[in-house]
Order: sequence, then C-alpha cells, then structure tokens
Amino acid sequence: MIRNLDLDLLRSFAAVADLGSISAAARKVGRSQSAVSLQMDRLAEALGFQVLERRGRAVSPTPRGAAFLEDARRLLDLNDRLLTQHVHGAFAQPLRLGFVQDVGEAVMQRILTRVAASFPQAPITVRVCTTAAMLDKLKAEDLDIAVGLRNESDLPATLLLREPMVWIAARHLRLDRDAPVPLVLFESPCICRSAAISALNAAGRPFRIAFTSPSLPGLMAAVGAGIGVTIRSQRALRPDLAVVADLDRASLPDMEFVLYGRPGTRPPALVKVEEILQEELRREHPLYAVA
Repeated sequence: MIRNLDLDLLRSFAAVADLGSISAAARKVGRSQSAVSLQMDRLAEALGFQVLERRGRAVSPTPRGAAFLEDARRLLDLNDRLLTQHVHGAFAQPLRLGFVQDVGEAVMQRILTRVAASFPQAPITVRVCTTAAMLDKLKAEDLDIAVGLRNESDLPATLLLREPMVWIAARHLRLDRDAPVPLVLFESPCICRSAAISALNAAGRPFRIAFTSPSLPGLMAAVGAGIGVTIRSQRALRPDLAVVADLDRASLPDMEFVLYGRPGTRPPALVKVEEILQEELRREHPLYAVA
C-alpha cells in the first residue's frame, strides 16, 4: 500500500501535462527522456491507474490522471511554499510584474495566487500594458519581469508560447464581400494591427479602419458591438464572438508570448516567479507550448 508520494514523480507528471510531451518535460526537469518515461510508469504503478495517454503526437492526462493532477499541483505548491518560507528564507522585497493584456484575467489570477502564496511577505505590483511600454519599464528598472508579445529587444527573452492568430467578430456580424473589411485595431504600433493589414493586402481584400483603442477591453467591446473585425488569439473568444471563416484566405502569423527580464543576475525569488509564469502560460495550451 502506498504511503508517501514521490514529489519528483509528481513534478515530472505536471511537466508532461503542461507541455504535452515526454521529451519537452525531460528538458524542463533536467532528466533524460527515458528517465521521465520510467517515472511515469512508476507513478502509474504506485497509483494503480494510468495517468497518461497518447493523442496523436501529443501526450495528455487520462481522465483519472487529470483529476489526480489538480491535487498533485496543490501538493507541489504546498511543498514549494514551505521551502520558500521556512528553508530558503522569507523574501520581502517588492515583486514588480508586467503583463500584456492578451494573457487574460484567468491566467493572471492563477499566476498571482501562486506568487502571493510563495512570497507572502513580498509587496506585489502588477502593470498591464502594451509590450512596448513593458520593455521601456524593464529598461528603466520599473519592472522585474514581464510577459509580452514578440518584439525586437536586446533584453533577455524566452519564448513561452505560440498561438495562432484568428479573425474575430461578433456572431451577428455579416461581412459584405464587395465592401471593405471594417477593422477594429489597437493604435499603432501594434503587432496584430500590422498582421491584419499585411494579411488583407496579400489576399487582395480592401479594408478600412473602423475603430481604434489603446486598451483590449475597449477593443473587444467594439468587436462585441459589431463595429468590425479584429485579430487576436483564440483566448480572446467569448460566447458572443466567433472566428470569421470568410477571412480564412487572409492568412495570419502566430502570436508569440515571450518572457522578458532585466540584464544581470536574477535573485532566486525571480527565478521562482519565472517558473510560475512559464508553467501557467503553457498549462492553458500545452500543444502550442515551446520547450
């Protein structure tokens, strides 16, 4: 009868579930692919049920494995919090985090829950702004770490996630093929704005700028009102919005989420925050995660 769970097995299991790949998880936990495969066999044997199954080229938790995963994450979080508070010492310096709006409220909430639990003594400041503004704040040392979209920069950067860009509009909006496509876009400069205009030009579709906004809530409110079409990743979809099939021929690039930091040595607390950011961003869409 099993009496103690091996946390190393749980950590590798969580990595496989997050990344959808044994090999990618092996690189993350610093083991060989065969060692992680053996760990998954040991975990399944200890629990008495299979925790993983193959779906095409990807690996994902079985239904029982997915239920177990949530409790395993809580156990790992508790372990990490105890180490942070009682072994590594309480970290009380301010943590200043930046997020691009496309990360989404649900993901930011999970991140902040884990950061606050890991560093209960540390004041946390969060800035939600454009990638360009975040990069400026990192260079000015007003932020410690940030998640933004791919942008040219000499700051340390780690690619976290690629998601397909899609055309999004209100479900009730009907486009007239003989009329210019009404676009709802961020103010320039903007990666999605450039991608939309380039894609429509390449497809030979005329367009007009129907609405601009400096904020994602303003942008999505205009889309929901039926003012026009925008492009984001699928995480921006809501029940009242849909992907615009009529614009499939106007192909779009991927949206790339990047972890940006400041030059120099990172304190252990920031290394831990980086791990949390990577795990939560990749957890939502493991098939698109970048190892």
